[in-house]
Amino acid sequence: MTVRLPDRNASRALLIGASRFTMAGLHDLPAVANNARALADVLTDSDIGILDRAGCRLLADPATPQEVGYAIDAVVSEATDTLVLYYAGHGILNQRGVLYLAVASTKSDPLRVCYGGVPMEWLRSALADSAADNRILILDCCFSGHAAEALSAAPSAVIAELDIRGTYTLASAPAHSSAVAPVGERFTAFTGELLEVLRQGIRGGGPLLSLVDIYPTLTRALLARGMPRPQHLGTGLADRVALARNVAYGAETSLIGEQSALPERRIERTSLPIPRTVREADAKVAAEFHTAMLDVYRKAKKETGYNASYFLRLVEEVGGLEAARRLLHAGSVSSGFSALWEKGRLDLSVEAVVLQGRFADLFTDEELTVARDRLAEYGYHPLQTS
Repeated sequence: MTVRLPDRNASRALLIGASRFTMAGLHDLPAVANNARALADVLTDSDIGILDRAGCRLLADPATPQEVGYAIDAVVSEATDTLVLYYAGHGILNQRGVLYLAVASTKSDPLRVCYGGVPMEWLRSALADSAADNRILILDCCFSGHAAEALSAAPSAVIAELDIRGTYTLASAPAHSSAVAPVGERFTAFTGELLEVLRQGIRGGGPLLSLVDIYPTLTRALLARGMPRPQHLGTGLADRVALARNVAYGAETSLIGEQSALPERRIERTSLPIPRTVREADAKVAAEFHTAMLDVYRKAKKETGYNASYFLRLVEEVGGLEAARRLLHAGSVSSGFSALWEKGRLDLSVEAVVLQGRFADLFTDEELTVARDRLAEYGYHPLQTS
């Protein structure tokens, strides 16, 4: 699936920030007010944004569930290309474990939250009824993983419809965990890191930032800070549409992954010095490595549905060995690597092929270390093969 920018005229976003609460048991969240405003600024930024100001609605501190409902209805009725719904605030579970989103007048009592909270069912119904081709739901609140859990597990026709027609859900915390709003910080942990990715871009990524690019980068940043691992659902739809242009694109270009949005061009060889071990490597082993690179492309396409067409073109034009070396010399993992990680198939990554024992002499110690460290960082430890 080729990543693309949303159609500005046919796309809408509703960003809800609930930071002030009047009922006992729910403390104010000053950082949430900053969250929504900053995210609106990024999504509508003239350089990296994907929406016009008129297409991005900010709802700050709604007083009642009805206010949220009317705002949702407005954007759902207008969006035909891409719909983004974002909520940051308190999430409350009722006595049956059903998630409600808090507004100013919501009570924290699980027995009474249903009278003053925004039920997740409203958001599910809105997404199901939307005519938008792409739907993105982002929740930054306590117990927000219940949204993804409900969307994937609830035995209803609505959920099946969502899965088929395309909703990507990104939640700040697992189903039974709390999101984090560090005291004194400008943003909550989750939205703060999301903003950092959108503003700074991803070095080695393509020109557009899709959710398949954003999620692993966001996850690594949060885990490095000791924060909860974000949850997601609808990962097969994550590469459909971009959330921002990648400002880091071109700094250290990564040349793997589904990047057919790039203009067609010949790929020139890099000026990186080729080590002695590569120049003197047995031609037969180098040819076997080239074949192995083509094999992982075919397996990824057949077994996971991921078509790394740009990677294939690179391998065909400069050869498998040179393609691998370029990827290892990039500043960060490629979008193709991230896509394979999402699918649980890092065994099909270039880095995994490089670490096969029979190919070790084709690469320097530094290149082997890069491959090994990248895989380890993503929790994959390949067995040594010959």
